[in-house]
Amino acid sequence: MGRTVATMTQVVDQEAANFSQFRRALRREDQEVFDRLFAAARHHAAPAAYQSHASPFETILLAMLLELGKAVVGLQHRLADLEPPLPIAPPQRALPGAGSEPSLPPAGGRQPRRRARGPR
Repeated sequence: MGRTVATMTQVVDQEAANFSQFRRALRREDQEVFDRLFAAARHHAAPAAYQSHASPFETILLAMLLELGKAVVGLQHRLADLEPPLPIAPPQRALPGAGSEPSLPPAGGRQPRRRARGPR
């Protein structure tokens, strides 16, 4: 008889069970995040099944990262909608020697180094 291959959902559930003691040691709010991560991995079980790999946990982690990445992109879009665009103004340069404004730095952007003088 042939061997029965576990489904990816079963593999995710087994990996979550392997971390049950770790989960129990977490604070309540961290347990909720932990559960959501494994739920995200279950959500991507179908594409993960195509990745036949010796270590399915890597595929589970990738599925978790995919959901976190989607959440970050969604938050970036929401933030961009909330923030007004910054006005783009041309840079204003002062003419050297005009008033009390400092002159532009020398080419290369570095000021000449001054030697510290101390008591001898």
